[in-house]
Amino acid sequence: MTETPPSDSADQRPAMPRSSGRLPDNLPGIDVDAFRVMARGNDDLIRKLLGKFRDTYSGKAAEISADVAAGRFQQAISTAHTLKGVSGNIRATAVFEAAKALEAALKAAPEGPEIEPLLNDLADALDLVMAGLEDALGRSSNSSA
Repeated sequence: MTETPPSDSADQRPAMPRSSGRLPDNLPGIDVDAFRVMARGNDDLIRKLLGKFRDTYSGKAAEISADVAAGRFQQAISTAHTLKGVSGNIRATAVFEAAKALEAALKAAPEGPEIEPLLNDLADALDLVMAGLEDALGRSSNSSA
């Protein structure tokens, strides 16, 4: 299993068809070009996957933080691992890197002094992505109005 999200160079990218539901070319924290390549230019699929990510993972940094505070380190590790994988799939690189670092630190020293700054890094990266997704896709069905 690879630990970095795949990236594609510009010369390898096929021309992508444009659709009426096309997403913005820039979404904060997401490599949209690489995601489009992975999804073969299917913006409807990308929109669906990003919406599911937004609806499912928006509160995960707080959840991991609560698990750490309660001493549920295995649960925190599991959630960080899942978030790492899913964020890599959607090419949310900063979230991927933050979740990867947090997972490794939790495995090494779950009560170590580096955990809190890593939790903050993850929360910041996730907040950036979620704000961009709300702008592009609308508010989550899970968020309060």
